[in-house]
Amino acid sequence: MHNKFFYRSFSKADIFLIVVIIFIAIFSSIIAFQKDNSKYSYAICEIDGNPVRKISLDKDQKIDLNNGMELEVNKGRIRVSKSDCPQQICVKHSWLKYSSDIIVCVPNRCIIYTEKKDGLDYISR
Repeated sequence: MHNKFFYRSFSKADIFLIVVIIFIAIFSSIIAFQKDNSKYSYAICEIDGNPVRKISLDKDQKIDLNNGMELEVNKGRIRVSKSDCPQQICVKHSWLKYSSDIIVCVPNRCIIYTEKKDGLDYISR
């Protein structure tokens, strides 16, 4: 008996509207939380808060930072391949792929992050 009241209180248009609102909410959530998968052109390496290297991610290479760290660039990604720090957290970190990724080595006072050629991540209107 309670189900009959439920169906009488909603018309087909109401149910359609509810379904559309749920669909829009799910779709907008997916877009809002999706990571930026675009390729990055450069990686910036900062030591003691000062940018010391702008590394191109276009060609595969190994780079010695002369502070006990070695970086590896491969397929548009970058990672720390060797470090003389005791816990090796920066070496265990995976490849930098997304704009939100960053590698920090506290003992070597080094920060590595990615950057696009135009320097913009997003444009709002």
